[in-house]
Amino acid sequence: MDAKSKKIIIAAVIALVAVAAVAALVIFVGMPAIRYGRAGSLENKGDLPGAYEAYDRMEDYRGAQAAKEKLQDGVIASRSAVSMEFGGYEWLILEERDGKVLLLMAEVLDARVYHPTLVSVDWEGCTLRQWLNGAFYETLPKEDRARIVQTTVVNSDNAEYGTKGGKDTKDNVFLLSLAEANLYFRTDAARVGRSGGSVKHWWLRSPGMEAMLAATVTSEGKLGFAGSGVSYNNRGVRPALWITKG
Repeated sequence: MDAKSKKIIIAAVIALVAVAAVAALVIFVGMPAIRYGRAGSLENKGDLPGAYEAYDRMEDYRGAQAAKEKLQDGVIASRSAVSMEFGGYEWLILEERDGKVLLLMAEVLDARVYHPTLVSVDWEGCTLRQWLNGAFYETLPKEDRARIVQTTVVNSDNAEYGTKGGKDTKDNVFLLSLAEANLYFRTDAARVGRSGGSVKHWWLRSPGMEAMLAATVTSEGKLGFAGSGVSYNNRGVRPALWITKG
């Protein structure tokens, strides 16, 4: 090998090392800073579940875990009670903010499919969303429906697998997302869904590890990031909604 070829090889090696060093700098220094900044931005915009999830997925970079705990403490402190009756059902109070209350049905309703066929579908297009905002909504007394606040529902990507969550939607009734189910419960045990004394899996609106799967909360109360097939008929429903304070 002549001297010119050796110089070319050495230059190429140096270039590769430099690229690797820059990549490492971005991964280990730049990315945590970007994520931390994004978490703060989401918190300032009022997307508390998104901010909590962003902090939760960082190591303790710049006190991210303390920021996460402070955020959750504030949400829990906002609650004036544990539960309330509304529309003929018992609901857990998850958050109170700006004269509104976020409710989650205390018991799991009967099992329903997220979508009737095993196809790629997001929250916007699934039949469970149609049912919640149609037939279920219509079962609530008219005077109670008048207190329901139509909400812009954020449909974030699956934080574990990157599956797209789809467009944000406007809903009267919805399911919790992975981020919301993470924020509003301190422990897995508190997140467990029950129906008639039996523990149940229940659907979340977020996508699973691929678009034919929807995220769930397992019977142990764990967040099911991988999800279940959207046509599974043994996952229960826990409607959520915002109402004006009475």
